Amino acid sequence: MAALSLPNATPVLNRIWRFREMDEAWAEALARELGWSALAARILATRGLADDSAIQNFLNPSLGMLHDPFLMQGMEPAVERIARALREQEPIAVYGDYDVDGLTATALLIRFFRFIGVEVTPYIPHRLDEGYGMSCEGVESLHARGVRLIVTVDNGISCVEQVAHAARLGIDVVITDHHQPGETLPVSVALVNPNRPECPYPFKELSGCGVAFKLAHALLRRLGCSPEKAKPFLVSLLDLVALGTIADVMNLQGENRVLSHFGLRELERTRKAGLKALTQLLGLNGKPFTTETVGFLIGPRLNAAGRTGNADDALEILLAEEETRAWELARYLDELNQERRSLETEVLTDALERVAEDTSLLDDPVLIVAGEGWHQGVVGIVASRLVDRFGHPAIVLSIEGEVARGSARSVNGFDIHTALGTCADLFIEYGGHTLAAGVTLPAERLTLFRERLNREAAGMADAAQMAPMLEIDCAAAPEELTATFLTEIERLRPFGNGNPQPCVALLGCEVVQRPQFIGGKHLKLFLARQNGSGEPLTAMWFNCPYAPSDIESLLAANGRVDLAGFVRLNTWNGVQSVEFTVRDLHSAGTKVTG
Repeated sequence: MAALSLPNATPVLNRIWRFREMDEAWAEALARELGWSALAARILATRGLADDSAIQNFLNPSLGMLHDPFLMQGMEPAVERIARALREQEPIAVYGDYDVDGLTATALLIRFFRFIGVEVTPYIPHRLDEGYGMSCEGVESLHARGVRLIVTVDNGISCVEQVAHAARLGIDVVITDHHQPGETLPVSVALVNPNRPECPYPFKELSGCGVAFKLAHALLRRLGCSPEKAKPFLVSLLDLVALGTIADVMNLQGENRVLSHFGLRELERTRKAGLKALTQLLGLNGKPFTTETVGFLIGPRLNAAGRTGNADDALEILLAEEETRAWELARYLDELNQERRSLETEVLTDALERVAEDTSLLDDPVLIVAGEGWHQGVVGIVASRLVDRFGHPAIVLSIEGEVARGSARSVNGFDIHTALGTCADLFIEYGGHTLAAGVTLPAERLTLFRERLNREAAGMADAAQMAPMLEIDCAAAPEELTATFLTEIERLRPFGNGNPQPCVALLGCEVVQRPQFIGGKHLKLFLARQNGSGEPLTAMWFNCPYAPSDIESLLAANGRVDLAGFVRLNTWNGVQSVEFTVRDLHSAGTKVTG
């Protein structure tokens, strides 16, 4: 069990390879119609697109594809109440959240109100002191400042008591949220959430920032802003929407594909001083922005402030107008991110040690670990690392006195929010969506929680669904992996949840040179091209979980391997070459598929 104590989460071993369904005849037709390579067309055919119209919309996203915001239930009364507050000059507050989605949603509405010449009060709860969502303390603080209307973003759907408390204080609440609603809804003057069961809005996967964007769009129309002024302003907000959507791991199909596609473009050329300073600090100038840019570089730094306590600095950088202050904030958030990574390593190491000590935890459909005093700000990240490592949904909880608070992360095909709902009577509070959720419960109920949740989870999904799985688009030959192929699949971006980066399998590949271990941990292989032409294809497995002796043994039989992974264009000393990034590797013909 020594490997379990490593602080770095390595890829899950012994995954089941599952090849996506594909209509070969349609793939051949797509190759002819688009003039694409057969491999790129096969990958496009796995994207779940039903007809030629869906294909064209997917490959050519347009802002004209966005839905009318007034289709969303609750939008009309929300707009009317905010418009009345503007007419009567009532003090307004925007009540957000401390993660990227909540921060960008808050910044978006603050920028909207400034655009129409109104200053409002932002409120971001303190993660450690207040926790997620509206708190009665927060409401009282805003009441003391004279606020008469609270507009929530990325929260509020579960805040029944907090909204009632606001009403008792004479404060109206307009809720905008995207999390799954519970059985009881808050009694607010308006509730805008596409996930309300009766809401007719055609796209249900908007982020909290996406819902805030819809509110801003609706308000501009109701306030009579001309299209010539409204459209450029709304487009200027799409960098924030892309940040919130991608960082919150929303499904990147439908409307989110459009918002992220144009939002990433807007992020590349952003005129927001804070985002410009942060991207320059990260060395991103002149580079194309991708979901990886957001997920691994920008998002963690915006999240860092909230994870370690007060997220006000992260909100300030999203609103900054002055260059010197923007650079100060960018450097500070970068430092906080380094601290966050240190905290994450500590908690992850501790969590892995607990799994090593009690391997029965891995027999459960949902891996649940808890520890005294684990930093609340990193338990969600650690849960994600455990999912990556073990292929199970994971919940990581920090015990403080008599209360355990934590975060859940799931895998595709398992709705963690629904699973938690089966144990609702055990919780002080819980909330979230399909792939991520938060939960608070008495520490004394942890054992019962583990037993109940896993009994319910076992009934929700069969063993095959819950097994560690690697989704593969299709098999390919090394000679099909060309620069032309990479150019074609660039049209499929942005990649993410619902539209994953294409993963291909190379079956029965001959390894033509002795494997190399670079830096003692990165495996480098050279694969023969099956048509015997050209240089061998380089395959890299970064942070390979196997020892050199394991690789030697694996190749000893016939020198051939089955690999699964991604294709990328590598640039080294000014020379570009196609390279294969390995996610899993086995001796040829030994891989279990499902």
